[in-house]
Amino acid sequence: MGPWAPVAGALAGLVAGLVVVLLLAGVAEGFAARLALVFVTVGLSLLGAATVLLADEVRLLRRSRELPVRPASVEATAGLLNGLTPARLLLAASAFVLFLAAYVS
Repeated sequence: MGPWAPVAGALAGLVAGLVVVLLLAGVAEGFAARLALVFVTVGLSLLGAATVLLADEVRLLRRSRELPVRPASVEATAGLLNGLTPARLLLAASAFVLFLAAYVS
């Protein structure tokens, strides 16, 4: 995937969030309900970027496991992907923001 893939995923999540806001805008009365809609939009944007990064991470792991000869750089890359990656951090942040949306409303 290219360097713009997470941006495209975030934009897809933002569009999904805006569709949710447009569908629920008439129902949202009061500050808490509107704040929950903002949190849903931000959470879906983060989730869209995280899914693209997770797909790229899975592709890298599969490619490294399928190599017949494993150079030392592949082992180092696989070790780095086992920790806290940007995709997992974004996924956790989006889960927290979506939890806030549910908590506020």
